[in-house]
Amino acid sequence: MFDLMRLFVQVVEEESFTVVARKLEISQPAVSNQMRALEEKLGGVKLINRKGKGFVLTQEGEIFYRHSKHMLDSWTEIIEQIGNSDRVMSGKIHIGASNVPGEYLLPMYLANFRKSFPDISFKLTIGDSLEVAEKVLNHEVDFAVVGAVFDTEKLTSEYWLKDELVILVQEDHPLQAKKSVDLQTLKSYPMVIRENGSGHRRAFEEALAKHSFDLHDFNIVLEVGSTEGVKNSVRSGLGYSFLSRHAIEQGEKSGLAELAVKDLNLERGFYLLTRRNKSLSYIAEECYRYLSLQRSDLK
Repeated sequence: MFDLMRLFVQVVEEESFTVVARKLEISQPAVSNQMRALEEKLGGVKLINRKGKGFVLTQEGEIFYRHSKHMLDSWTEIIEQIGNSDRVMSGKIHIGASNVPGEYLLPMYLANFRKSFPDISFKLTIGDSLEVAEKVLNHEVDFAVVGAVFDTEKLTSEYWLKDELVILVQEDHPLQAKKSVDLQTLKSYPMVIRENGSGHRRAFEEALAKHSFDLHDFNIVLEVGSTEGVKNSVRSGLGYSFLSRHAIEQGEKSGLAELAVKDLNLERGFYLLTRRNKSLSYIAEECYRYLSLQRSDLK
């Protein structure tokens, strides 16, 4: 049964019967037959629905994947703790990330890590910080990098590196000629902001609260689900916004101008997020440790 569970998890994570068949050096029909055998062992429960050339998980399939992933992780942990693991640095690491670390930071660090361990592959799932924290909690990713602290009964956060939110306007915006602006002035201009649940938005709201402001005091004309969406909205003239310096420095800057805001500290952190009291697999632990060691160089 463990072999079928392992195959099912691999199919879900690769999102392809063909890719799994190629990696295992078996035929695609053989993979399909194993999936049907698994469903039969579960009493005929349907786990996967075909959709064109791909597939989608049923509700039962989502539940089975989550628990299978957890059980396989636990089995790996048992083998490692009793000393029978050969510590081979190969396999796939599934990392969750909020927008800025996922789009602008992690690709570089994962590429560097893989230079030392070329048999490791990655899956990077990007969403807002709250969504990604849920994926860590539900064992859908090994660990995550997010822009907010989640220290709870089941989750723990470790500081990784510093970020700063800066105000951006279209390069010919009326405010662009000013050396600095204050919050009171900004209230009357259209504003673009990230969606609720993002660490970016949470950091901005916390900074506003220290000055007795909240988002309802501002003229918000658009909420956007990605950092690039915010940048393009500002560039198009929809309004100003606050963006991560990492996203500004590593992305396209044309059509944008940066402003200073009086007496407003918009520093925040990115955090490595894991399940509390839950060991990672050996390769995920090595990757986590590598990222953690970069911390002192990035503050």
